[in-house]
Amino acid sequence: MAYTIVKSDGTVLTTIADGTINTSSTSLGLPGRNYAGYGQSLDTNFVHVTENFADSTPPANPLRGQIWYDTSSTTLKVCPTDGESNALAWLSLTSTASGGNTTFGSVNITGNATANNFTATNEVTANAITAGYLTISANATIADASVTTANIGTLQTTAITTGSATTAGTLTGVWTATGNTGANASALIFDTGGIYINNSGNLYGIRTDKYMYANGDPISFAGTYSNSNVAAYLPTYNGNILTNQTQASTLTTGANTTAGSITGNWTLTTGSRLTATYADLAERFESDAPYEPGTVVELGGEAEITAVKYELSEDVFGVVSDNMAFLMNNGAGDNDTHPAVAMTGRVRVKTLGTVRKGQRLVSAGEGYARAADNGESTAFNVIGRALEDKTTTDLGTVEAIVTIK
Repeated sequence: MAYTIVKSDGTVLTTIADGTINTSSTSLGLPGRNYAGYGQSLDTNFVHVTENFADSTPPANPLRGQIWYDTSSTTLKVCPTDGESNALAWLSLTSTASGGNTTFGSVNITGNATANNFTATNEVTANAITAGYLTISANATIADASVTTANIGTLQTTAITTGSATTAGTLTGVWTATGNTGANASALIFDTGGIYINNSGNLYGIRTDKYMYANGDPISFAGTYSNSNVAAYLPTYNGNILTNQTQASTLTTGANTTAGSITGNWTLTTGSRLTATYADLAERFESDAPYEPGTVVELGGEAEITAVKYELSEDVFGVVSDNMAFLMNNGAGDNDTHPAVAMTGRVRVKTLGTVRKGQRLVSAGEGYARAADNGESTAFNVIGRALEDKTTTDLGTVEAIVTIK
């Protein structure tokens, strides 16, 4: 006849057929009637219960209320629900090692509770701890939480901090700071930073009618200030700055691709000069098509300039540049519609065939140049002179000194 096993609450756990053993309903082996290994199973069960299933992992198929000794943390634990396999979900009862934890779902203490260290944790939504009278004689740390009170008459402390100088905090209300008396009276002292008013995300500094030192003497702003004195305190200003004289080692728009402008009639004084990284003087001319840097152009076509068409052309006008030292007529257009044509200076020239340094360059047609053979160059067809050798016969570029005639 099969055994029917009933739990403490009256519910049926399982039914065990004759001659069999059940190992799936609990952590123990439950033998049925006439099971051949009954004695061994019973002894094994006694051992497991005696050692509280001592292991580093929870026992299989646990029942609610079952005790397990966790060997990994040397802690005795209780199963909270049937079949709970997550070790972290088991309740810790006690610890044999220093620093262990004991956890309970809910504990009511009607008398005194004394402990060297006491931690109250809000596991769900209920209040973690409520005290009618609370005295803290040592340090108290409240992390990532708000402290709300109906009223604190007097708060006496030597330091209020958010935890670090870079962690923001807020102070709400109308507050009065009372400092010490005397010649060097102070209520608030700022070691670093300053006072700002936040208006819709914009920070404004405090404005006063008079600035003074701590001893009451007025501050004079006369004299010379270096960038290190004031750079950290001045915002970026995009308006007009009016000065009789400006002295600076660098004048920049912020990047070499950011445009800027200079308005007025300017004169370089004696001994002063302008220098540039690149080495050609160029001007923008309207072209009948976009041309790459180094293209040899001539006057003509549907616009002002076009790629030179013929060999030894006497209509050569210049070479398209992309790294000019000075660019004139810049507002006429961009590099596609009005390429910059080098009028004089160093520029790379699209060249066909080999070239020796110093050779004169003439038109090769189709926007290219080549080295002039003996007797070919004239005052009207020479583009410029090569400043380097080109040893290959294919298309390439050569740095040359060019000029418009």
